[in-house]
Amino acid sequence: MNHFPSVSPAHVHHMMRTGAKVEIIDVRTPSEYRSGHIDGAQLLPLDEIQPGKLAAPTENSDKAPDSTLYITCQSGARAQQAAERLAATSEHKITLIEGGTQAWDQAGLPMKRCGDTISLERQVQIAIGSLIVLKVIFGFTVHELFFVLSALIGSGLIVAGITRWCGMARLIAKMPWNQRGDCPQEAAA
Repeated sequence: MNHFPSVSPAHVHHMMRTGAKVEIIDVRTPSEYRSGHIDGAQLLPLDEIQPGKLAAPTENSDKAPDSTLYITCQSGARAQQAAERLAATSEHKITLIEGGTQAWDQAGLPMKRCGDTISLERQVQIAIGSLIVLKVIFGFTVHELFFVLSALIGSGLIVAGITRWCGMARLIAKMPWNQRGDCPQEAAA
């Protein structure tokens, strides 16, 4: 695992306010991006990152190939994963924004919001909670095997916690209400 430099949200905001050209790549889902993002950040979901794909947002910029790209996500974990994927293929310097968009928002720095959306994390919590309640109700009223399904859901949560890969989150992210394109700052492919 590579160690990438990081900067505080306040430092990035200061650079932006002083007129420095700061290229920020947000690797969250479109739904999370719409719920609130750093103004000027380009959306490039982690799942869509392919070797060489991150070079695209900067090809039309006036910055040198060895310029710095600032990577952000919700809290920092996906930004680290994105940086890992891009380190070998990108000529750009990669710097992580400490604490991600969540730290940016908590610092009271300006955010751009594109309508009201429920974060992907909350959507997953609602879906899993609903499934567990239904399985318990069906276990008491229909058949005891529904209790086993609740245990499978719990096992899926354990796997998601250990691996940081959540099939439910990926499925929900592909739902139509999470695909609206009303925030035009997506990175060019």
